[in-house]
Amino acid sequence: MPGQPDNRPAPDPQWDTGSTQRKTGERQIGERQTGRETGENVLHVRDADTQNKIFHALELQFGKRYPCSKIYGDGNAVPRILKFLQAIDLDEPLQKTFCFPPVKECFSQDIDHILETQSALAVDLGGTNLRVAIICMRGEVLRKYTQPNPKMFEPRMELMLKMCADALCDAVKLNCRILGVGVSTGGRVNPQEGVILHSTKLIQQWSSVDLRTPLSDALRLPVWVDNDGNCAALAERKFGHGKGVENFVTVITGTGIGGGIVQHNELVHGSSFCAAELGHIMVSLEGPECSCGSRGCIEAYASGMALQREAKRLHDEDLLKVEGMDLKIDEPVTAVHLINAARIGNSKADQVLRTAGLALGVGIVNILHMVNPSLVILSGVLASHYQATVQQIISQRALPSTRTIQVLTSDLAEPALLGAASMVLDYTTRRTY
Repeated sequence: MPGQPDNRPAPDPQWDTGSTQRKTGERQIGERQTGRETGENVLHVRDADTQNKIFHALELQFGKRYPCSKIYGDGNAVPRILKFLQAIDLDEPLQKTFCFPPVKECFSQDIDHILETQSALAVDLGGTNLRVAIICMRGEVLRKYTQPNPKMFEPRMELMLKMCADALCDAVKLNCRILGVGVSTGGRVNPQEGVILHSTKLIQQWSSVDLRTPLSDALRLPVWVDNDGNCAALAERKFGHGKGVENFVTVITGTGIGGGIVQHNELVHGSSFCAAELGHIMVSLEGPECSCGSRGCIEAYASGMALQREAKRLHDEDLLKVEGMDLKIDEPVTAVHLINAARIGNSKADQVLRTAGLALGVGIVNILHMVNPSLVILSGVLASHYQATVQQIISQRALPSTRTIQVLTSDLAEPALLGAASMVLDYTTRRTY
C-alpha cells in the first residue's frame, strides 16, 4: 500500500533471473504458470496427484546448479515496470497473459513428460546372450531385444551395434528421447575410459576392448560401461532396496558370484578397478579350484557353475537321483537338478547346498567386517536359496555390532539392464558417477 513500509524480505539472489549467480532448481506445482516461458532450472509438476511425482521432481533437481538465464530480461526490469505502470490506467482490471515467440526446439520440462519419455539404451553383455533394452526414467523396460552372444569379437561388436541401432529406431516410434547408452558386461572394467580390461572365461576375446569409442561414434550418443556386478548395485541404488541407503552391498548369485559396494552413495571401484570382486573372497585355504585359478573362493563353492559341478559328480556316482525325481538319461545335469534333489530329500544334494550357503555366508561376514554396510542385497537366480542361510551365518559368526544387518533378496527382474540404464539416467540428473 502507498505510504506503508515494505517489510517483505529481499528476494534470494539465486531466484533472481537477472542475477549473474548460478541457480538451483525450482518446482512449479499445478497449472497457475501454464504457458509461461521458464528457464532450465524449472520443472512443472502437472497434476501433483501423487507425492511420488513431487518426489521425482525434487530428486531430479537436488544437487544441480544451472547457468544464469536472461529469458526474462537483462536485470533492469524494475525501471521498465515503473515506466509501464505510469503509462497505463490502473482503474481498469487487467488479466495476466503470456505470449512468446515459438521456440526452435520443443523441450518439455514437465515432470510427467520427463519420466515417460526420457530413456536410456541399456546393453547387457553376458556369456550366453547379448541383450539390449529401452528403459525409461521410471525404470520400466519399454522394449527388450535378445540374441545369442557371438563367440568372436568382430561379430559380437557388429551384432551389438545393429541391435542398438534397431532399438534407436524403435525409440522414435515409442516417442522416447534416448539420453545415452549404458553397457553392463562381465570382466574387469575401467568405467572412466569405457574400456574392458580383463575378460571372464565366459566371454572370449574380451580383454583390452574400448567399447565407448565405437558405440559413441556409431550411435552419436554418450556411452557408459561398467562391470555387471557394479551395475547390479547401481540398479538397487536407483530402483531397488538400496534406494535411499547410503552404504550397502549387492551380491550376485548366478553362473558366477559377483557384486558391487556402495559407500556414501557412490560405487567403490578401487585403485585398479578391482574392488568388489566378491566372488573371489577366499573362505578356505584349500578347497575347490576357482575359475580365477585360486582355491577356496566363494565362487568355487556357491556359484551356479560350482553347483553344476557337484551335481555332475553326484550323478556320476549315482547319488543324485531319488524317488520322485525325473532325470532323463540324455538330459544335461545342472544346478537345478541339485536343488530339486535336495528339496525332495536327497541328503547328499542338501549337504552340497548347505556347504555352498556356509561359504557364501562366511564371505559376506568378511564383507561386513571390511566395509560395514547397513544392508546386504542378494541378487541373481540363486538368491532365494541362500538368503536364510546367509542371515543365519551372520547372526552366528559376525561381530556383535554387525549381527543385526539385514539380508534381502532383490525384487528387480533385470538388474544388469537397469544398472546399465541408471548410469545414463543418473548422469542426466547431474549425479556424480
